[in-house]
Amino acid sequence: MDRIRTTLVARTELVQQILTAVTTDRGAVLVGERGTGRTTLVELVTRQLSTDRYAVTRTTATEAGRPIPFGPFCQLFPVIGDPALAPNRIRAELVRRGQSRTPLLVVEDAHWMDDPSASTLLSLAHDGHVRLMVTARTDLATPDAVVALWKDRHLRRIDLPPLDLAETAALMRAMLGHPVATTTVQLVYQWTGGNPRLATELVRHGTATGRLVRERGLWWWRGPLSVPPHLVELFLPEPNRLTPTHRDALAAVAVSDELPIELIDRVAPAAVEELEDLGLLRTTDTEDGVRVGFAHPLLQAVVWAQVSPARRRRVAAALVETTREVGGASPDPVTLARWQLAAGSAPVSAAVLAEAARRVLPHSPEQALRLVRATPDRSARATVVLADALVELGTGREAQSVLHQATASDRSATGRVLLSTALALHRCAAERDPAAAHADLRALRTVAALASPEAVDVVDGADALVLLLGQRPAEALRVADGVLDRTPGRGAAGGCAVPRCRIVRTVALALLGRTDEAAAAGAAVLADPGGGRDAEPAGLVAAALSLIGLWRDGSAPPPLTDPVLGRWPRPPGTIPGTRLRAVDWPLLVGYARLLRAEYPAAVEPLREALAQQAEGFRPFRSEASAWLAVALAGAGRPDDAQRVLDTDPPDRLAVLPGLGPWAAGAVAAARGDTRSAGRGFDEAAAAARAAGCRSVELQYLTWAARLPPADHPPGLAARITDCLPEVEAGRLVSEARGELALLDRDRAGLLDQATRLAAMGLPRRACRLAEAATRASPGRDQDYAAAVALAGRLRSVLGLPAPNLASPTLTARENEVAALAAAGLPTREIATRLVVSARTVESHLARVYRKLGIGSRRELRADWFSRAVEGVGESPVGPESYLG
Repeated sequence: MDRIRTTLVARTELVQQILTAVTTDRGAVLVGERGTGRTTLVELVTRQLSTDRYAVTRTTATEAGRPIPFGPFCQLFPVIGDPALAPNRIRAELVRRGQSRTPLLVVEDAHWMDDPSASTLLSLAHDGHVRLMVTARTDLATPDAVVALWKDRHLRRIDLPPLDLAETAALMRAMLGHPVATTTVQLVYQWTGGNPRLATELVRHGTATGRLVRERGLWWWRGPLSVPPHLVELFLPEPNRLTPTHRDALAAVAVSDELPIELIDRVAPAAVEELEDLGLLRTTDTEDGVRVGFAHPLLQAVVWAQVSPARRRRVAAALVETTREVGGASPDPVTLARWQLAAGSAPVSAAVLAEAARRVLPHSPEQALRLVRATPDRSARATVVLADALVELGTGREAQSVLHQATASDRSATGRVLLSTALALHRCAAERDPAAAHADLRALRTVAALASPEAVDVVDGADALVLLLGQRPAEALRVADGVLDRTPGRGAAGGCAVPRCRIVRTVALALLGRTDEAAAAGAAVLADPGGGRDAEPAGLVAAALSLIGLWRDGSAPPPLTDPVLGRWPRPPGTIPGTRLRAVDWPLLVGYARLLRAEYPAAVEPLREALAQQAEGFRPFRSEASAWLAVALAGAGRPDDAQRVLDTDPPDRLAVLPGLGPWAAGAVAAARGDTRSAGRGFDEAAAAARAAGCRSVELQYLTWAARLPPADHPPGLAARITDCLPEVEAGRLVSEARGELALLDRDRAGLLDQATRLAAMGLPRRACRLAEAATRASPGRDQDYAAAVALAGRLRSVLGLPAPNLASPTLTARENEVAALAAAGLPTREIATRLVVSARTVESHLARVYRKLGIGSRRELRADWFSRAVEGVGESPVGPESYLG
């Protein structure tokens, strides 16, 4: 495609290292794995060498030419006569070709060199008449003479590492011409291991097959991994080097991802070690024994494409049968389901297929759909998974039709309750109407009571979730506690209701301001082997704990997500059925930056999060939309923020109340319409108050306090004061107390809260209060000096210039001495800092007093303070910024 360009990125430093070695020394050996760009680097370096100064001669060693003496040199000119004289003749020929220029010999793939050629190369490096640029691979045996090139320090060895994550992103953006979603960058990075050639080929293949698509201004990988056919030659040796047993072993790993070595030995005896020597498999020691997997993430897709259906069927059936014979622990449901489907004739367990589908649903709804559609005698739970997969794939109407049909045909009362509950949850998600879904569930509870106590738990667990998503956390907590009180000690084994209620309880407690209880509840879920093993509850609880941490001290790390869809949080570790690792969740990455007032940096992760939440169940779309709009407004882009609200407005389905008016208020503030901003923040705070969300209410009121006093909501200070005792989140409380101190011009209060926020790693928030403390009403001199010192330190951390408080009547040195004295430093400390004597400091101070018409340090501090009050210098946010 025209937009795909071959571009080498992130290698500028390497090019410079090689150039330096070639132009100032004898040359370099470029060592790296296959695909790390050795040839491209050689071309870049030779292109930058002056043709007037260097005569470049290139040759390449090959595996086929290795038996031929002096094979690489024979490509350039005949090497005849006594072999002992060959090095001298080769050297002379290169010098002759260079004429008056410096000869540079480039030898690629030196690992394939024959011994005479390698010895000649070492001789050339030793005498230094010819500059050398040599490439070799790290994964193949290299002749001793080539190794001696760097071992004996004749040439500089330059290792070519794989790309890191940032370099992979730069490569993809350079090729595609537009930004790439961070989760897609992570996906390609994990698949390729940072190998530049593999990443390049995968990007080209993704665009050609439609798996790389551009949506909402970002490139995304959609669907399962697919590799171009020509990559097979990079990974698999010639067909005649693989025996039928080798192929069986590769097929077994391809259908399983990883296997115990005992199991694979029964299917393909003695093949693992040989395939490990070929670089195709790797073995890993674990607590459960030795596990066998592919040596490279792309190998599974490559091998899967090469295995015939007949071999796949036979090997999968053998794995199923061998597992029965060996006994012991069964493989996980995802692996077992893969075997059963691939085996075809093997008996397929409906329970295994349904459980496997449920596990892969959050990151691979396509795979979940295939698994559940293969389920014989589909149960009500399997039907729910089928409907959920259809919703995630964008076919919500079909999902509801499936549920309606299954409800009408299910003869089990418990099954009908389960399906009707799923219908209510789908109504909540698809129609964005949690109130109607709550009404449906209340009506269904009467029917559930006639079925079984477990059916009532299912309905109540779903109702608790619907109430939470409908911004009614107090009611959600009451319903969730009711279920948990009836089912003590059941953990995740108590069906879907118990883990769902534990999630609801954790989040609801945080929203209600009871963050200490919420943190304890969430930690208990993750510590429970049952609750922590299930990805959905563990991931959502981890997200809630991260949110709590952000509110308490601002330093909580973001939760993780899968790099495929990224809509749901998940616990750390690999993704079921894949070798992919979980990555940072863009939604809370952006929110954390938003809370730190890093608005420009918050925009991209929140834009990505909104795109992720625009499909499927879209559980956090309202949060993503509002947070993105606020970040854009804070970054000075109110028109872009308004477009976000117009396209994806926050609606009734949201965990946090008041998102819409809060975002609208932020946009108004960014436009300078502080009166409308005050009304928006007031409406948001009222919505949070009505929902009982004191933590959220306090945030909105804090934002309102940053507006000019004339635009404050009625009774603002009293409302903030009323919230404070009910919120346990330290960061939220410190920010609110800081705004109260700012309203009162309370220097001591400002300094106290600025110090607290600085200790929490929130320098922007702290700097705003510290600088306000330098302009507050005069108080204790030590408070003023501490405020000046803190503001200066925070400005340094933020990379901002120091405020200019200098007096034009003083010299530069007198201003320097006066500033330090006004900050409270004693004479000896000032002398040490300025590297002068104490007597010189006192002389400067005497002249300062005389010029300013004052007589003491106390008056000097007051004079410096008065100029700070007059607005000399700049605040890190500016007096006209009302977004914190």
